[in-house]
Amino acid sequence: MIRYIKANSKIITKLILNQVGAAILGITLTSAAAQNDTLFVGLSVLSVIFYMVLLYTAIWEEGGKERIKIDGGRAEMKPLRGLFVSLIANIPNFVLFLLIFIGRVFGTKGGFGYEWAGALYGIGHGIAIFFEGMYAGLVSSYSPYNPIGYLLIILPAIIMCTVGYIIGVNNIRIFDIITGKKRKNGKNAK
Repeated sequence: MIRYIKANSKIITKLILNQVGAAILGITLTSAAAQNDTLFVGLSVLSVIFYMVLLYTAIWEEGGKERIKIDGGRAEMKPLRGLFVSLIANIPNFVLFLLIFIGRVFGTKGGFGYEWAGALYGIGHGIAIFFEGMYAGLVSSYSPYNPIGYLLIILPAIIMCTVGYIIGVNNIRIFDIITGKKRKNGKNAK
């Protein structure tokens, strides 16, 4: 496992940095519109779309690089590499979810009333607001007190990385799919 992480550390780091960048954008945009609920949610959605585009671009490029190695016989096809890399890159999000979940269930709002759990929830929630800032409008509007929302916001990134890598390793371009054009030798076919 550690060998796999070391071998993929560059793309994992890139995915984490993309999340931090999108989170900063999300915090900036949503804090400017916190008084208007519709604008608050709308800007959060735009931040999430921006984040998905960043993930797609990074992982598609990685799939394209891998395709060159596969075609040259230096690597074998691993279609689920995008999934595994994304799961590793999302470990901080899973940890934050666990902190929030445990803190919510065992804290004063969950019925058990343990102070340590309430503090755990506060710490996890505070970090999640920064690290998952692009989802701030969505979580606060649709799932403010449900910790499962923090698990669900991980899924789009995992799906995007899985699909983006498969599309990249097969040298398919998203705009060709949308327009219905097929490429032949890197150029648009007529």
